[in-house]
Amino acid sequence: MKKRLLLLVLLPVLSAVAHHGYGEYDRDKPVAMEGTITNVLWGNPHVVITLQTEDRGEYSVEWAAMLQLSRSGVATDPFKPGDHIVVTGSINRNPEKHILTLVREIKRPADGWRWTHPLYVNAK
Repeated sequence: MKKRLLLLVLLPVLSAVAHHGYGEYDRDKPVAMEGTITNVLWGNPHVVITLQTEDRGEYSVEWAAMLQLSRSGVATDPFKPGDHIVVTGSINRNPEKHILTLVREIKRPADGWRWTHPLYVNAK
């Protein structure tokens, strides 16, 4: 009984620690970043794309969770290393941290593939 109670108390705390907040990112100034994919990691809590840009170096792009992507029509990995994409999202305020998250849109110009976060589908 004590173990069950401890688990019920610790589970929400561990979940909160495992995920980060977005205070380090400026939601009001989205940035479009263009580059070539070097790696895609399908996992939780985010799908992570490693993007090599020409002018900013390598960035870690924290996309959405796999379940969120599945619900928005991305059932399988649409990318492979070497794909050229344009990602719009929020970068970390610390320029030494090469992280882009809160992804609003990803485009692959070569074939017109596009994903838009459901909150921004009808935004102008």
